[in-house]
Amino acid sequence: MDPLSIIILGLVQGVTEAIPLSSKTQDTLVYLTFLHGSTSMVVPILLYLNIGSVLAALIYFRNDIIQIAMDFLRRPLDVNAHANGRLGFLVVALLLTGVVGLPLLYLERKFFPTFDNALLFGIMGAGLMVTGIFLYLQKGAKVRKSESVTWKDGLITGALQGLSILPGVSRSGTSTTGLIWNGFESESSFYLSFLLSVPTILLAEILLSLGGGLTAFPVTDGILLALSAFVFGYLTIGAVLRLVRHVNLSYLAMGLGAFIIIVAALGLA
Repeated sequence: MDPLSIIILGLVQGVTEAIPLSSKTQDTLVYLTFLHGSTSMVVPILLYLNIGSVLAALIYFRNDIIQIAMDFLRRPLDVNAHANGRLGFLVVALLLTGVVGLPLLYLERKFFPTFDNALLFGIMGAGLMVTGIFLYLQKGAKVRKSESVTWKDGLITGALQGLSILPGVSRSGTSTTGLIWNGFESESSFYLSFLLSVPTILLAEILLSLGGGLTAFPVTDGILLALSAFVFGYLTIGAVLRLVRHVNLSYLAMGLGAFIIIVAALGLA
């Protein structure tokens, strides 16, 4: 893969991972349409890009992650304390993500490589419109702060996040929707969603890599893709998180989804 393509894909991943517009959809759209890539290479490319994103999130939220780990190590047997805090939220959200997402992951791994561009674009467009609907439905009191999160908040958040395995459905869009439905204000919702992205992406990478997904793509190019996504992700994560607090992205998601469907229907994909 040429250097310009690596930079473009890293930039797209770095920016869209932070906002509820489905980074995997935007990456796939750019790779297949503008870079004229192969459908069979989409999954390994997404895997490498996500490695960069999770490294960026690990470093950006390093203090929070260290604090959660230290709290656990200080009192590992205090189940009640851990359940009524960020650790309990993360564990329950991951479990529900797995319950909902693993069957969908199996179906995606089985059928995704066989899709032609038109069908793939149609599915992604529909998924992006679903994300837009979720974003539109983000209503509620929105007064809770991240400090009040408990394991109960992980139930609906994790279940909705599990749907993000579907093409076009945004991980951050579904998880923030679950949190906002539970009464969290926007800033806390995006903070908790990003914190949840670290273990979620790590586990997804492990599961997808078991099938040899990473080895299906040149390792050197993959490392460069991950590095590109890491650099752009780390540089933009703070700015993007500040931006999404003030911008309603539901109409953009639905409009972009409709546009992708039209492109697929007209055979332009």
